[in-house]
Amino acid sequence: MTFIRSLLALLLTAGLFGTASAHLMVAQKGTLNISGNGAYLLVSIPTSGLEKIDDDTDGLLSTRELSLHTESIKQQIQARLQLSDTDGLRPLEGLMLTLSPEDAKEGQPADQLVVMGRFALADSNKPLSFQTSLWGKKETEQSLGLTITKNLKQEELLMLTPEHPTGKLYEPALNVFVSFLQHGIEHVLSGLDHLLFLLVVIATGWGWKQILSALSIFTVGHTISLMTVVYSGITFPENIVEPAIAATIIGLALYDLWKSRSSSVQTSRGLRYGLVFGCSLIHGLGLGGALTSLGINPAQQGATLLGFNLGIEIAQVGVAVLAILGLALLQKMFGDRSVQTASTLATLSAVVMGGIWFIERVMFS
Repeated sequence: MTFIRSLLALLLTAGLFGTASAHLMVAQKGTLNISGNGAYLLVSIPTSGLEKIDDDTDGLLSTRELSLHTESIKQQIQARLQLSDTDGLRPLEGLMLTLSPEDAKEGQPADQLVVMGRFALADSNKPLSFQTSLWGKKETEQSLGLTITKNLKQEELLMLTPEHPTGKLYEPALNVFVSFLQHGIEHVLSGLDHLLFLLVVIATGWGWKQILSALSIFTVGHTISLMTVVYSGITFPENIVEPAIAATIIGLALYDLWKSRSSSVQTSRGLRYGLVFGCSLIHGLGLGGALTSLGINPAQQGATLLGFNLGIEIAQVGVAVLAILGLALLQKMFGDRSVQTASTLATLSAVVMGGIWFIERVMFS
């Protein structure tokens, strides 16, 4: 009865039920309620992440297939949804499985499976970590968000992805800061559009002061919109933000090509700073979306935001320093004209790549 009461409490407080026109509960979401000597799991997982259960190869799990492969499914879940403490893995017991079809009609084949179970704990006060390797084939099935509660309070959010499949529960603020510092660095270094925009900012032929001023303006701008997204809770559609980011690359690169033929240096410099600031606001919306997709613990929002933003700045400065040193080396070896040629080629490449990304993101997002 304790198990059932805990599950009912989770259902009522977590807001995980879907609407009448959607899944039984929100896909790729769940709760983990730590109470006494147990951690009660309720989660919706993608059926395409399970192996050798789709007999008719329709990409869905039917009632018949669930019945035939129940034991195999349970074994896969126990092996791929894991909770551990300092003593090792904790056993997952009392598994119950329910199909969650997209139209929420009972008996229909489903692309999601609702899993309920209990992890047995020796001591709920020991440090805990949760990990999963249950990812589906769709892009929307490449994340898992868990709301963690302890004795129906102390709520936090844990977001897992294939790149970060393990999360520690109730981490100290310093650990959260370091973790999101790493996320910020990785986001910049893995984001080709962000790197390309940085190179456009740098590829101007200006001196250190002008480049650092432009980078500082870019930092201030994207920090403003990043904080706005985080603290307001307002999300902007990815199919609008991503093409807009590509458009900023095209716009700034085209402006630089025009500026290279203009003699009004002072006017163009001030205008360029304004363009960089405007573009940075759009990039900040993308960064805010990336951060919220990782999951933000409301109790450690400050450490999360500070770590992520600082990681972004560290990566940006590192890329900028390498690019500037490369231009300086090019100038020393081949003279000023080589730097101008390299800058022009980089700007033209940015226009081409930005245009390709813009078309792709408009047509396929």
